[in-house]
Amino acid sequence: MPMIRFVWTVPNLLTILRFLLLFPILWSMSESRPALLCVFVFFAILTDSLDGFIARRLNQKSDFGKMLDPVVDKINVLAVILFMLISKQYEFPLWFFLFLSIRELTVLLCGFYIVIKNKPVMESNRSGKYSAFVTGVAVFMFALKLQPFGWILLWLALALTLYSSGEYLRRFIRDSKEI
Repeated sequence: MPMIRFVWTVPNLLTILRFLLLFPILWSMSESRPALLCVFVFFAILTDSLDGFIARRLNQKSDFGKMLDPVVDKINVLAVILFMLISKQYEFPLWFFLFLSIRELTVLLCGFYIVIKNKPVMESNRSGKYSAFVTGVAVFMFALKLQPFGWILLWLALALTLYSSGEYLRRFIRDSKEI
C-alpha cells in the first residue's frame, strides 16, 4: 500500500480529536464526574480504534499518522497519570509514572533517530499495543478508583511494557546496524 504524505487525513483528524478529548477527561476527573469520564474515555477509545481502521480502509496511511497516533496516546496517558499524581483526590504510584516516562521517551528518541537516518517509520509492534492497552485500562481503573483492579492491571502493564521494550530494543539494534 502506498504511503500518502498528506497530513490532514480523516485518521489524523481522529487522532487530533483524541488529543483534544484529554481536556474534558481531565476536567471530569477534577470535578469527580466518573460518568462523564467514562463517556469521554469511550470516545477516546473509539477514535483510537477508528483511526487505524479508516487509514487501512481508505488507504490513508501516512508516516505522519504512524508517528502522531502513538505520541498522542502517550501524551494522554502520561497527562492523566500526572494529574492523578498532583491531585489529592487520586492515588497513583510515582514509580510507574517515572518508569513509563523514561520508557516512552527512549522509544520516541530511538524512533526519531531511525527516521533521521532515512529509514521508514517503525510501526508499533503487537506487544507494544498490548502493553499500551493494558496500561490505559490500568490508568482508567485508578481514575475510577476501582481497586484492586487498578493495581493488578498496573503490574500486568509493567510486565508487558518491559517485554515490549525488549522487542523495541532488538528492533532498534537491528535497524541501526542497517544504517
